[in-house]
Amino acid sequence: MPNEGLAITNWFGLKRPNFILDPKVDADFYAPRSEVDIPELIEGLQVNLVTGRPPKRFFWGIYGGGKTHTLFNISKQLERLMPTYPIHVECPSVPKKSTFLHLYHDGIMASMGQDFIIKLFADLIQNIGLVRREELLKKLKDIIGDEELSRAVASLLGDDPGRNLSFWRYISGVSVPPRDLADLGQTQAIADAEPAKLADIIVVIARVVKKLRNQTLVLVIDELDRLKSVTDEYGASTYENAFRKLVSEEQRDVALLMGCSAANLMPGQEEGIPLFLGGEHGAILSRIGRDNLKEIPEISANDVDAFIKSILNYIVDKEQAEIKIGELKGTISETLEIYLFPFTSEAIEALKGTLGGIMTPREITKRMSDATGKAYLMKKPVITRDVIGYSLWRQQYARKTSDS
Repeated sequence: MPNEGLAITNWFGLKRPNFILDPKVDADFYAPRSEVDIPELIEGLQVNLVTGRPPKRFFWGIYGGGKTHTLFNISKQLERLMPTYPIHVECPSVPKKSTFLHLYHDGIMASMGQDFIIKLFADLIQNIGLVRREELLKKLKDIIGDEELSRAVASLLGDDPGRNLSFWRYISGVSVPPRDLADLGQTQAIADAEPAKLADIIVVIARVVKKLRNQTLVLVIDELDRLKSVTDEYGASTYENAFRKLVSEEQRDVALLMGCSAANLMPGQEEGIPLFLGGEHGAILSRIGRDNLKEIPEISANDVDAFIKSILNYIVDKEQAEIKIGELKGTISETLEIYLFPFTSEAIEALKGTLGGIMTPREITKRMSDATGKAYLMKKPVITRDVIGYSLWRQQYARKTSDS
């Protein structure tokens, strides 16, 4: 049914066929929640940035609670207020013997992308200007702080596509053939380097972004709970060593915002927390500091009504809603309000009753979407109380029974 999405939007006067929030597409929207003070979070990040201390934050909470949406929202708002350059990284699923190289290559560098990296360092060379190779290497080292990486960056001079690709393979952590390594002035592939070296490269990239664009690189690493499968002692130590470098107070180039689905941070109860983080008192989170560990909990019972109204206000076409309410006036026995349409007041109360204590944005918007779909298939002009929890299978069974 390829046109059903369009049909349901027209039927109920919606801007799209469901209420599910896409953290990236809907980053500008954030429903009010008394447990999450977005302006306060933004202010704290701004304070860090203006004082030359790129913020490090760790957001945690139950699945579906809105961590990813929060990360996208605050990074986008921050980008409007200050010169920042956000990179959103979704952690890949990794094996238990994974090392930080997996996150570096499959997550961080993949999110930055080849075009961004090549252009960034090519612009750096152009910014230095036309100088002899020795002078170029010296100036690159002054900025980058690493002689080996400076030689590799210098290979971008001349815009040779083949060498550019070799540089990208090198800096992104892919094994590079010896001949290509020699062309880059290297003796060892970064893939074989210590994890702290990989963290250093991320810091260098941020330093160049700041120099050329006057922007602070904001590295947003989400779904860190996917790394909880890393149980190999050596692999976990590589993650710990790299993240120690990134969250260090002395590291002043990269802002780091992290998100992780976890039920608790208390010692011995860190469900969902990767081994290398070690909970609230572990090597990484303790360096970030307790005040910078931000819980994104489920929605409180007092906030559910406001959350639902905000979602409806965001998704429903109010002009169409007013027209439809006018057409239905006197034909519906339940209460119709413009701020709840296409639900009746009674339907919303029934929907809240089905939540069973699971009051997360994901669960609420899923149930709202399911109810909308059921009402449409039943050809109801609005979503009434009897639709909530109603089984379409029962309707179809009753129809077959009556036909027989």
